[in-house]
Amino acid sequence: MTTEKQPRARRQKKPPKVVKMPQKGNPKEKNHFWRMMQTEEGRAQRRAWATKPRKNPGRPKGVPDGYTREMMIPIRKQAMKDAETVVDIMKKDFGVEDELAQEALRTAVIIMREPGQAREKLAAARMILDFTKSKPVAKSEVSVGKAEEFLASLLLAEIHHDNEEEQFDGPEVNEDPETPLH
Repeated sequence: MTTEKQPRARRQKKPPKVVKMPQKGNPKEKNHFWRMMQTEEGRAQRRAWATKPRKNPGRPKGVPDGYTREMMIPIRKQAMKDAETVVDIMKKDFGVEDELAQEALRTAVIIMREPGQAREKLAAARMILDFTKSKPVAKSEVSVGKAEEFLASLLLAEIHHDNEEEQFDGPEVNEDPETPLH
């Protein structure tokens, strides 16, 4: 006994939404700033508000995240003292006589001693290392004479190798069928 499947009934669509308060459908008239922009005095007031400096505009320039200006004053003083001593030591050890080089080193040491972005500190450290430590010299001296000597030594090695093969008959091979080959 087989029963035929009935097609599913289509579900009903959601009825359209009815706005309960049609007067709130257009909020422009109720918006204070929209009404201000309708008059010349209101537009002038908005312009004045936009150009007026804020009371607390955020973190001051040059102050890293998480610090206040007052917290940075003693840190900067200590960094400047450290920079002076470090530059004096560099002047003695590395013979830095140029005033601009000393100022650059002093600024780089201050940047390294203050809290801040790691990228800035790494750039300052790289500048100090480039100035104080010399980079290793890369050996790129390739001359034609050395290349010719190299080729000649290869030819001599090849000739020597061929002479050895002529003198050497090769290993003795045991052709016994009982000997397993590995």
